[in-house]
Amino acid sequence: MIDKIKEPLLQFNLREILKMSDIYSLSILCIYTILAIIFSPYIDGSITLIYINIIIMAGIISIATIDEKFQAGRLFTLFRRVYIAPLIFIVYDQIQNYIPMINPNLYDLTLISWDMAIFGVNPTEWIYQFASPALTEFMQSSYMLYFFMPLAHGIELHLKHEDKKLGEFSRSILFAFYTSYLLYFFMPAIGPRFFIHDFFAMSTELPGLYLTEFFRNVVNSGGGIPAGVMNPADFVNRDCMPSGHTMVTLVNIYVVFRNKSIFRYPILIFGLSLIISTIYLRYHYAVDVMAGAMFAVIAIYIEPKVRLFVKEKLNFKNA
Repeated sequence: MIDKIKEPLLQFNLREILKMSDIYSLSILCIYTILAIIFSPYIDGSITLIYINIIIMAGIISIATIDEKFQAGRLFTLFRRVYIAPLIFIVYDQIQNYIPMINPNLYDLTLISWDMAIFGVNPTEWIYQFASPALTEFMQSSYMLYFFMPLAHGIELHLKHEDKKLGEFSRSILFAFYTSYLLYFFMPAIGPRFFIHDFFAMSTELPGLYLTEFFRNVVNSGGGIPAGVMNPADFVNRDCMPSGHTMVTLVNIYVVFRNKSIFRYPILIFGLSLIISTIYLRYHYAVDVMAGAMFAVIAIYIEPKVRLFVKEKLNFKNA
């Protein structure tokens, strides 16, 4: 029994066990850990962040080892695939510690000027003419499907035992998520609901029907705004440029149509609605959305090339 356990461990080699999704997650956590070390005097709880990252990285490697070396079964393989979902939240939440350290400026006024130069109006003000409680309810609900639409296709592929397609899908989505997070460093912004509109008037200017207010509070909380604060702009995450919602959603739409998913048309409808909702709900400037679309195309193009480089040049056989 001991020999059966020892043999795989003696053959332990990261290049043989890590999939590309593992490599992407480990890479961004390494970047975060380096930033936490560099800026430790200026970030509250930096030591805790470092420990958390090390534990998560060790967990990723351990899960990969058990799955690849010990053939733990399909249920464990499913766990290896689904742990990515909460990890995306952790990675998103943590990056907000480092953005002000590297780029303390806000670029909202620049983004507003670009919108005005392109459209001649502020798109969030222009689209307000179409507002209604029913439309707001639909838009806010569509916005909340951001994480669930990729999850739906991932579950579909798992149930169909289409492991190769699932691996490709996971890589594409993770690459889009993590790339969007890193791009926030270049032009931090907090959005038109603070710079153009009155944040505290959102509920009266854009009322919904039943779920809008609840969903809006969930978004605010997830975006770093504590309940009841008088200065929410000081707390909100600086994550507007580019629009990660647009970037990830377009990558998702592309993949579900390539895979002929049974969800492709609902995802197309709700995905495009989500993209429009980022402007309608005043979370993004139009140029954020345009940049998100551009980077989605770039991500779709370069991710396979990144994977090929890692697999062939760096010799990660399982990538």
